[in-house]
Amino acid sequence: MLTLTAEGCAARRQHLMENTPADCLIITNPRHIQYLTGVYISQLGLTGYGSNYLAIDHTGKSTLIVHNFLGSNAEHAHVDEVVVWTWYDAQSNAGVPIHRSATERLASFLPDLSGTHVGIEEGQFPYGVVDKKTVDITDTLTTMRRTKDDDEIALIHEAIDAIAAGHRAAREHIAPGKSELDLYTAVESAIVHAAGTAVLMLGDFASGERAWAGGGPATTRVMNAGDYMIFDLFPVVNGYKGDYTATLSVDGTLNDTHKRLQDALHAAVATGEAALKPGNIAGDVYRATYQPVLNAGFSEENIRHHAGHGLGLGHPEPPFFVPNSTEVLEVGDVVTLEPGAYGNDFGARIEHNYLITETGFERLTHHNTSFT
Repeated sequence: MLTLTAEGCAARRQHLMENTPADCLIITNPRHIQYLTGVYISQLGLTGYGSNYLAIDHTGKSTLIVHNFLGSNAEHAHVDEVVVWTWYDAQSNAGVPIHRSATERLASFLPDLSGTHVGIEEGQFPYGVVDKKTVDITDTLTTMRRTKDDDEIALIHEAIDAIAAGHRAAREHIAPGKSELDLYTAVESAIVHAAGTAVLMLGDFASGERAWAGGGPATTRVMNAGDYMIFDLFPVVNGYKGDYTATLSVDGTLNDTHKRLQDALHAAVATGEAALKPGNIAGDVYRATYQPVLNAGFSEENIRHHAGHGLGLGHPEPPFFVPNSTEVLEVGDVVTLEPGAYGNDFGARIEHNYLITETGFERLTHHNTSFT
């Protein structure tokens, strides 16, 4: 498995300190802890439970403070110091309130903050740590995350490669008489083996009438001949995401409506790609993407969500391809194009991922988006 690099993490911490009016920073969001230290706090085990903190003082010294279930993961953190405290070890500390104990441990390692401004993430900072003046650094972090560094691109590629194996498995296994959960388990197995580790499996496996509403997790519903499945995969692989979609005919046939929609969605991706250039407005990308769908006879009422979004440590994240967005595309953005349309007896969506470059874009995904 790949990790973010020491050089990349150090550069991001330095950039953050230089661009926030704070004397020290306390990072609590698990995604931002990974972004700045390289430590992935997975939700697949006890490592993801409780509170863990990254403190950065005015000199730039970085201290990662974690409970013992994350201790082994943090051994190779790209920081100056790792502090591990014992939450529970099956021998002692039964009943210790993990969040309160974490904040107490954090407070014990903080310097005297008298007269200082503490940089925090609004909505994330724990009550009970500091009563001094605080500075919200959320906007700075959001802006930084728009421009993906090389080590981040490497992890996104890793996620995309694993998801590609899942898409291949779906085409091999989909058939009338199988349930959505049958397909889910086949896809999850393919992704896990391709990634070489457990992943946080997320996605839409919506077939039949469920596809008309746009998506949803796998259920026990048995797929029938004539059904279509909206198949959208966005698992978390080593902390980062790929996110791409196909619509699959369960029995390999297309009715007239879905044939027309398939052609319209592929035309939508092509016109959307033509608008993927640095300096272009996200709202304009939305309109360019959906114009072929409207031209094909589908209505505004059939278009129920965005035309795409940003991608990285999470999704959806900026920029958002929605009608009222004034966000400007930037070099280093990783985005998706995700046109779809839904009605009383149809529903379909396709999606690709892109890196915005100085001259336009690099497509990162190459899966088959035909319905059959």
